[in-house]
Amino acid sequence: MPSEQSHREQAEYNEEAALSIKDTAPDWAVTMCFYAALHWVRWYAEVQGENIEIIHQSSQSGSTHKKLEDYVKNIAYTRRCQDLRKAYKNLSNECHTARYLTDIIISSREHYTRYEEDVKKSFDNLQIVKQRLNS
Repeated sequence: MPSEQSHREQAEYNEEAALSIKDTAPDWAVTMCFYAALHWVRWYAEVQGENIEIIHQSSQSGSTHKKLEDYVKNIAYTRRCQDLRKAYKNLSNECHTARYLTDIIISSREHYTRYEEDVKKSFDNLQIVKQRLNS
């Protein structure tokens, strides 16, 4: 099981990589923002001494992503920061759009090149996740 330090390093690496490609591969930058957030959530769980897999055994789909989403939902509720839940969900949705072309009729690269605001929002949402989990 990766350590809290490993998750933190991976989160930071993913964010740096996303920044380095946001103009040339915005679709992958959006995807990397989501995976940076995912590692921030796993980092937080490690710091708290919590095992997401055990806490959310009853998640309906049983998928790792669903368990993480349920974990973030609980954190947001407990800490009264619903913007955390919304930011994480938005990152997940954008990543899904970028990877699977959900609700778009052009390539994801073309979509995110046209809609630069969606790329900016992904970086903004990543900052919300980082801030809420690091405070």
